[in-house]
Amino acid sequence: MPHSSRTKRPTIAKRTSVTDTDGWTHVTNGGNVRRVMRRQKSEPQPVHEPFLAPAEAPGRLTLSDLQAQFQTHHARWESSESWNKVSGVLQKRLKQRAQTGPVDAIVCIGLGSPSGFLRDGWVDRRAVSLYQLAALVSIKDQVESHSTTPFKIYAQDPVFNTLDESLLNDLKITVLNHPEGFSHITENSMLFCPGAERQHLELLLPSKPWLLFGGPLEHANAGGALQSYVENTESYIVPTFEALEHAFWNMRLYWIGEKDVDE
Repeated sequence: MPHSSRTKRPTIAKRTSVTDTDGWTHVTNGGNVRRVMRRQKSEPQPVHEPFLAPAEAPGRLTLSDLQAQFQTHHARWESSESWNKVSGVLQKRLKQRAQTGPVDAIVCIGLGSPSGFLRDGWVDRRAVSLYQLAALVSIKDQVESHSTTPFKIYAQDPVFNTLDESLLNDLKITVLNHPEGFSHITENSMLFCPGAERQHLELLLPSKPWLLFGGPLEHANAGGALQSYVENTESYIVPTFEALEHAFWNMRLYWIGEKDVDE
């Protein structure tokens, strides 16, 4: 039987789309790959919260002992040049704030335990937490002296133990379970967050709290809530605290308002 002289139609290779781990879609045709400028929509990744057990307080530590320790740390903080400078800046901010409305709450996130050891006893941050609590109380007292209406003070940290909670209650600070504290942040609030995780700050700062003590927030990822907050606030860096430098290392007082502070 004679063979046909008609030429065969060329075989067309099947085009296959492949999406890489970065979200780019590649179209392959016979081994050749070209990158298509198209991003795939990705599902939001859930935030996995690590389990944090309450800190372990020394067996013989009593509430009276802890209260005495706090008073010692508070006295050192209030007599420091660090608080003297921060207090002066805060004083100016509060006077301006009186023209726009009262502070409705102070919310403390990530204080740590004033009484106990963390990570099964391997980490001792008690002095840091006590000094930071002293700063919180000093700020609370100063805000109260400029406020004509009552406001609440909240504290949230999963490492608080029963002694910590008793101390905070004695200081008229309401302890909240995670994540209840997040819902109390408004444009009229102060956020005290010396030990807050970055992922938590990304959730808190879109509420634009008027005043924030913590950080540093600078050098945050472009386009994130931290960078946006920094760009819309003024700040004053806390001077070195000689008694325990790392208790307030590189922290700042941030505020939303007029740009007129020259300290």
